[in-house]
Amino acid sequence: MSKPYEGSWVIRTFLFVPGHIDKMLAKGASSDADCVALCLEDAVPDEEKENARKKIREVLERDLYKKKTVFVRINPIETGLTLKDLEGVACKELNGFVYPMAYTPDDIKKFDAQLSLTEDQLGLVKGHFSIIVLIETPLAVLNAYEIAKASDRVVGLLFGCEDYMAEMESRYSENEMSLFVPRSLIAMAARAAGIEAIDTPYVRVHDLEGLERFATLGRDLGMSGMLVMTPRQIDTAKKCYTPSREEMEYATEVVESAEQARKEGRGIIVVNDKFISPPTLKQAIKLLDRVNAIECLESY
Repeated sequence: MSKPYEGSWVIRTFLFVPGHIDKMLAKGASSDADCVALCLEDAVPDEEKENARKKIREVLERDLYKKKTVFVRINPIETGLTLKDLEGVACKELNGFVYPMAYTPDDIKKFDAQLSLTEDQLGLVKGHFSIIVLIETPLAVLNAYEIAKASDRVVGLLFGCEDYMAEMESRYSENEMSLFVPRSLIAMAARAAGIEAIDTPYVRVHDLEGLERFATLGRDLGMSGMLVMTPRQIDTAKKCYTPSREEMEYATEVVESAEQARKEGRGIIVVNDKFISPPTLKQAIKLLDRVNAIECLESY
């Protein structure tokens, strides 16, 4: 699956950009988002969808997004627009697609087959296009792990809370407690599948303090990044989803102490007066692996 950097996928910040607005397409390309999704779905009125396909194809072929990992959010199969979207925008410069409104693994298996046919028609290697799946309904939340494992192309699950809340007839609550369960379940499903867990956006776009609180909780729940609604949210969200210097130093000390204990034949490790268990060591190794992946992303 293609991306413009080596190492593991890193999607701390995922910026959606309407595909029919020139100014926003240009801003998306120059943003500091780890990944950008050019939208053909909800953000584009029906009468503008063909125009959006043409504009997206143009900016991709002009290499405007050459230094970005770039996806296109297409319309789901039940709309009858999926094939038109693929025909309009699929090209070697595109890394993949965001598939919205998935309900079951079969939705992703069908889309996977369409992508294989498209790759064959374009002369691209099988698996060139990756998939990020939007989890937007209660049924999708319950099926999240099976959806994540439905195709080797799936590199991330993305929570979309608005449609979820509409179907649940739920409400925004203090500290977004009404979203606590789906956020946790989606994070667990993605982590169990070994892919990126991307959180729903924080909708109060000018409230950066609230964004930091929301993103910090998301990371505590196991999310690896989040959707951002505007470039002004990127720096705050990216900071929350990047290990701090203190975390990196502690993880390094844990790993080095464990290695020293192994050489000395000791089974007990203590760092900063804390007993280091095998799970603690495992978590430290994973954190340092994540740091290395972020460095690969930021160095290309």
